[in-house]
Amino acid sequence: MNASIFSRLTPEEITALHETWKNDPLSVDPLWAAYFEGYELGSGGAPREEENAADASPYTVPPESAEGRGRVNQLIRAYRVMGHKCARFNPLDSPEEATVPVRPEELGFRPEDMDQPINIGTFQKGRIFTLREIIAHLRNTYCGAIGFEYQHIDNLEIRSWIEEKIDRRADGVDYGPETRRDAFIHLCKAELFEEFLGKRFIGEKRFSLEGGEGAIVLLDALVKRCPAAAISHVEMGMAHRGRLNVLANILHKPLKTIFYEFTPDYLPESPIGRSDVKYHLGYAATRHVDGVPLHINLSSNPSHLEAVYPVVEGRARARQHSLDDMERKHVLPLILHGDAAFAGQGLVAEVLNLSQLKGYRTGGSIHLIINNQIGFTTSPDEARSSHYATDVAQMLEAPILHINGESPENLIWAAEFALQFRQKFGRDIILDMYCYRRLGHNETDQAAFTAPMQTKKIEARPTAAALYGTLLRERGELTEQEEHGIRERIWNGMQQAYDQMKEHPADYILPVSAPDADESPIPRLSVRTGISPDLFRRIGDILTELPENFTPHPTLEKRFLSRRREAFREDGPLDWAMAESLAWGSLLTENHTVRLSGQDCQRGTFSQRHAVLHDFNNGSVYTPLEKLNHGTTAFRIYNSSLSEASVLGFEYGYALESQDALVMWEAQFGDFANGAQVIVDQFIAAAEAKWHQKCRIVLLLPHGYEGAGSEHSSARMERYLQLCADDNMQVINPTTPAQYFHALRRQIHQNVHKPLIVFTPKSLLSRPEAASARREFLAPSRFHEVLADPESPAPDKITRAVFCTGKIYYDLDAYRKEHGIADTVIIRVEQIYPLAQEQLTYLLAPYQKVRDFVWCQEEPSNMGAWGHLRNRLGRLFATSFRYAGRPPMACPAEGAKALHAAAQKRLIATAFGPRAQS
Repeated sequence: MNASIFSRLTPEEITALHETWKNDPLSVDPLWAAYFEGYELGSGGAPREEENAADASPYTVPPESAEGRGRVNQLIRAYRVMGHKCARFNPLDSPEEATVPVRPEELGFRPEDMDQPINIGTFQKGRIFTLREIIAHLRNTYCGAIGFEYQHIDNLEIRSWIEEKIDRRADGVDYGPETRRDAFIHLCKAELFEEFLGKRFIGEKRFSLEGGEGAIVLLDALVKRCPAAAISHVEMGMAHRGRLNVLANILHKPLKTIFYEFTPDYLPESPIGRSDVKYHLGYAATRHVDGVPLHINLSSNPSHLEAVYPVVEGRARARQHSLDDMERKHVLPLILHGDAAFAGQGLVAEVLNLSQLKGYRTGGSIHLIINNQIGFTTSPDEARSSHYATDVAQMLEAPILHINGESPENLIWAAEFALQFRQKFGRDIILDMYCYRRLGHNETDQAAFTAPMQTKKIEARPTAAALYGTLLRERGELTEQEEHGIRERIWNGMQQAYDQMKEHPADYILPVSAPDADESPIPRLSVRTGISPDLFRRIGDILTELPENFTPHPTLEKRFLSRRREAFREDGPLDWAMAESLAWGSLLTENHTVRLSGQDCQRGTFSQRHAVLHDFNNGSVYTPLEKLNHGTTAFRIYNSSLSEASVLGFEYGYALESQDALVMWEAQFGDFANGAQVIVDQFIAAAEAKWHQKCRIVLLLPHGYEGAGSEHSSARMERYLQLCADDNMQVINPTTPAQYFHALRRQIHQNVHKPLIVFTPKSLLSRPEAASARREFLAPSRFHEVLADPESPAPDKITRAVFCTGKIYYDLDAYRKEHGIADTVIIRVEQIYPLAQEQLTYLLAPYQKVRDFVWCQEEPSNMGAWGHLRNRLGRLFATSFRYAGRPPMACPAEGAKALHAAAQKRLIATAFGPRAQS
């Protein structure tokens, strides 16, 4: 807002603007709105004419009058609303660029009014000030090294609390010489750490923090104040820039280890031997603050800058669960962002949206934006349409503080403020630390190629430590000799660590988790997961009994609940949803938490689940499996926001931290998971190989070709199979409810921790042939990686073996029966990865006359499991396989049902050979 806004309009234009404001206050600029709020125009609405209207306000009133006090209130409000746009938080801005929200003369005050005493009852508790003192106070408070954005917050209690904290700060905050010296030391540590790495490891990428060293001061202040605020755990996430500095100076990762990771001889101790670059690695540490332990966990993160954000939130939520931290006061999520990423990556808005939702809230996160005022080479005016990088956070009504990164005491104050706000209100807060990037995107990059003017400013500017050292010397709190001594001690300490590392490099490899003792080479046989008849009945009773006076929807009672009673009480067949609930209930009785989230998952996309029932008369809800909750063991099922990436990232983080829980994410349709592909690629598939992170998360991906078109048919099986290597995860396509039941229970009871990808059915959810008998759930049953042909065809008559996975089995079996085909055996591959080769050869061993080996699938040949299994099956049986399925296609499925039906008919016939096709 230009400070001369009031002098730009004629009296007539002001009158017209006032009329507009009366009809629609939000349509008028905030400064004019503030101006009009406490003042009504005189007779006819025309302002008084002045001889020099272009240079003076159209109004002149004494400040001590009622009208004058109203104008003073507008002056105060203008600073509170717009002061941040005039604040001096950008270290690269020159002092002469500073402006003020509004000048006194623009509100009708004369020079002689400046020293008139005024009592504004709502300002500073009714103390008497002169107009000059009020303006000085406002400039000092709202236009200093911190710019405050909080007027977008509707909650009056929150806004008043913030205002009180801000006004109290204007009276002065003196942390004392000891705190100032400590801040100076942290600036020196951050600066010298980067300098040391640059000199000892020339040309090595480190994505330095140079120019943003103030982040270490802020983070240290935050960490030191956590125990006093009752916080015992901090879950951190950040991208690569400055990570090594944070690891060294905040988490106190041994310098010797960091240095060794730069050496060409560094070989991580890893069961797989993949690892990752050093500026992506996580670390966990315990710091003691005044004797109180504070556990800090920095999550590993790929180069997808904001991908770790939902993961950290999920980890924090799980940690709160394990600590029984129901008020969410003891575990703090702390996220570091870059300005370009915060504004540019949609995942930020998606995760911010989760922050106050029942299934995902973590009690508020503290966000620190290290605002370098540039992306890779992209300037802010090319990177965002908003004024600030933080504007997306206004949707949360989160307070936003823009802070000068070269002002340590203001950084410390901001850290205190953020922690107090978070603990009191349980909401997110944004700390936007303005700084710069002294070097290019990496240490060999030439920033001057694309930002020459900014680079010149930065090159001419002393470091933050040098500037603060000068200030402390001027205050008499630091001598040049003391400053030199501090720098020398820090440097010598790093040199000593470096020398020790060079002498004994192998001593400084951090240990990583070894392979599980019973983790055998693939394939693995499933553990037994059947349950007792008594437990079967007990869970069945819970699932079928309703509270007194609870009225379910009539259709649910007739078609859903009655079927369940028949299945559990009268030994009827169990469908998919019954098997699922039975698996969940059994795990709850074994003290395992069960958590599922996804879009509309409480009811289920196909109206199959109904894990949460709604009373038809009064809307109250009843969740049967919650009867099994006890202690910290709980059944939790949440309808998620309409987001895949943020929710899957959250659940992955939750599963990381809750290794004994069954944590599931369900895609509304399996192909919708492509919106979360970064989480699958960078975390679920690769985290164990890169970071030794083990996780049992389950992805439920509805899959099956029923003529619903490209976006509602394929869960893109091929994408997951392409990611399979190093025994990194399990991919299954079960065809019976019992198989699904055992797969979920196996996920907890097997000793290996691997993600599980489940291609769940749609039409099979209620298909009679796809139901399972009671005996299939009871001990000693288990999951079968391969299912034999239940028709048990005579081996001496079999010349053809058709292999398949998923729903297509039922279509093949129906065709075989309809056409009386007796020469074909159908084998179901229920687990596609790891492939159970021994079981496959065992099942086919009786059929020695087979000469026609067929792979049949619904998906096009460039999709589905064919590409993954073609060579594997060929090598296993020492023969080539014939393909029966759709031809290569650009889209996963046909759109028109007639085209779908024709294609389906052709591929089924093809599986049984030329004779069947004719």
